[in-house]
Amino acid sequence: MKREFALVLETYNNNIAKVELQRGSSCDGCTICSRGKPIVLRAFNKINANKGDSVVIEVEELKRGTNFFVYVIPLICLIAGYFIGELVSKLINISHNLGPIFSFIVFFIYVIWGIQKLKKDNKIIANIICKNDVIKDNKE
Repeated sequence: MKREFALVLETYNNNIAKVELQRGSSCDGCTICSRGKPIVLRAFNKINANKGDSVVIEVEELKRGTNFFVYVIPLICLIAGYFIGELVSKLINISHNLGPIFSFIVFFIYVIWGIQKLKKDNKIIANIICKNDVIKDNKE
């Protein structure tokens, strides 16, 4: 797990907090923070941190199989859709090849399904492990 600094934005009754990651040295070369939008996520708040507290969180790293679902499955959908479209073209005796159309239809079905699954799962991938008193001491 990776440790990062974060600021608690909100706390909830069920030991969950909304935190904003602070840009650190591990952000070098990453373009997410440079887009202007801060990274906000939910974290388990077992230490009862309060709104405005600077904390240290542990963030789970992505599973190894994630790359397969992000890169390989969409490619398989595009190829399978092409052959399905070609088969349908031959079955209904159309001179136009429907492969590219079916290819994008299958691909977009996969994308829509993936987005719905991500919204539904919305897993918490971080734990607040302690308050960051060093930052508070430097501000005073």
